[in-house]
Parts: sequence; C-alpha cells; structure tokens
Amino acid sequence: MHRYQSYGLLFLSDIELPELSPAGPDALPEDGSVRIHRRAIELPAGVRDLPTWTAFGPEGVRFWWQTVGAFEVCDGGRTILVDPAPDVSDDLIAFPLLGPVLSECLRRCGYFVLHASAVDLDGQGIVLMADKGTGKSSSSAALLRAGARLLADDLVAIDPATGLIWPGFGQVKLAQENLSHQLPGQDWQARPQVHEQIDKVRVMVPELLARAPIPAARLCLLSRGRGEIPELSPLALQDRISAVLDFSYAVRFGKDGMTGDLAARHFQGAVMLARSVPLRRLELPCGIDRLDTLAPALRRDLDTQSEDRSE
Repeated sequence: MHRYQSYGLLFLSDIELPELSPAGPDALPEDGSVRIHRRAIELPAGVRDLPTWTAFGPEGVRFWWQTVGAFEVCDGGRTILVDPAPDVSDDLIAFPLLGPVLSECLRRCGYFVLHASAVDLDGQGIVLMADKGTGKSSSSAALLRAGARLLADDLVAIDPATGLIWPGFGQVKLAQENLSHQLPGQDWQARPQVHEQIDKVRVMVPELLARAPIPAARLCLLSRGRGEIPELSPLALQDRISAVLDFSYAVRFGKDGMTGDLAARHFQGAVMLARSVPLRRLELPCGIDRLDTLAPALRRDLDTQSEDRSE
C-alpha cells in the first residue's frame, strides 16, 4: 500500500495520491491511521443513474458521482472505501477523494474543517475564507510568494480544543488566467487537467508545505475591494460565529450532514474557534497585481493587540 502523511494522520492507501507527502516506515503509528481501500460499495436502487448523491447515516456517509464512482467514509473516519466507475484514473478519483470525502474523514476524526485556504505567516496561522471567485487561492499564493508556508488550500483542518491548524498537502488550485502572474518559478509545477468541467489548475508546491501544526492567529473573511491596499476590520462575536459556520465544509452537504452528535460537536467547535481566534473582514485590493500588499498588511495586523478576542 502507498503510505502518506497529511493532517497529522497516516494514510495507507490502495490508490496512488501524489498530492500527499510520502510517509516513512516509522512516521506515525499505524493504529491511528486512515485506510483507503478499493471495494465494491452497495448503493440503493437507481442511485447510479443519478449525477450525484450523498447519504449520511449513524455509521458513516456514502457519496456517488456518476463521472467518478462511489465513496464511503466509515469506522469513525478511519476507513475510506472507493468504488471507481469504469476506466476512471486515480488522478480523477483524487478530486472528490481529497475534497468532500476527506472533509468527512477529518470531521469524524475530531477536526473542525473549513472550506478555506491557510498559510503559516511567520509562525502564525492565517485562514482565508471566501466565496468562490473572490480570490482565496490567489491570496494564499501571494502570501507564499512573500515567504509564508502553505498549511492547506481548500480543506483547512483545525483542532478546536487547541486552535492548531494541521498541514494538509502541498497543492493550490489557481484559475488558468492567473497562472502567468501566480507562478513565480520552476518550483511551482502546474499539473495537467483531467476533466473538462474542472476549471482550476492544480499547482504542486510540496517544498512550501508547513512541516508542523501552527496555532491559528487570524480567521479572515475575504471580499473584493476597490482600493489599492487591503483593509482589515474586526467583526462582532455573533458575526464571527456565523462566518465560521458558513464556511465550514460540512454545510455544503445541507441539513443531512448536520444531525445528531456530529452536528452538536460541529456547532461547539465553531463557537470555540470564533471565541478564541480573532476574525477580520479582509477587503482585498483591486487587481491581482496588487496582492503583494497583502502580506505587509497582515503582518501589521498581527503586530497589534487583538481587541476582539472573547472569553
């Protein structure tokens, strides 16, 4: 089996996942591992005729994408089963596997998972939350060019009890039209597209991945601005809780993913993060060419006393 290390977990996988960092033979204890197996998955009648389908249950969650196949997360997040559609490559399987499927694995392993990007800026974790097309990945790429290290792009996993952000894998997804501006050198490797409906390019930056968990210092809610420099402003506690819940990955699954004990732990985790980590509204400068002003603005904000931290 392939052995990988990501999000503080050891992954033992039947499927090759070059996005993840290889794990040495003694990297982590195998009794705390997540196992990824190719197995047949039973689905209800008619489901395989649908474009997509998701079902949550007390024992786990099952996913179906007609263009990729079926997936199941079970054993408290410690097992992921993959039942690929005919002639589907491992490269295409990785898109849902390292996205919504992995998000449920991490959530069931105790993490609070945000649909966001995160970087280690001078030893402090910066989380960037934004709607699609706002500039989340472009902003994290700008911070990497300014000396930050990548924690995660798309799936940010935080331990709500400690506030630590665990490093994911060394990849960012960038819009095709931004590649010429965003790729600073040969160390940033764009991977080929594998499906016509995927509108972003996967860019591998394994050497820029953080090597250890980093304490979350700022949660940033991004919006597009009209000025030449970024503007940061604090939010009230209730707005911070709402923002954390809105950008948690689990809300993408609707109310079915928010029931029982899992939903209660999810809300508790959101409140813990909103209370313990300052959240800023971050208005981005107008134009991708001005994103080099983002790192100085965040460093100035980090140097100030956080007036919005709540007990």
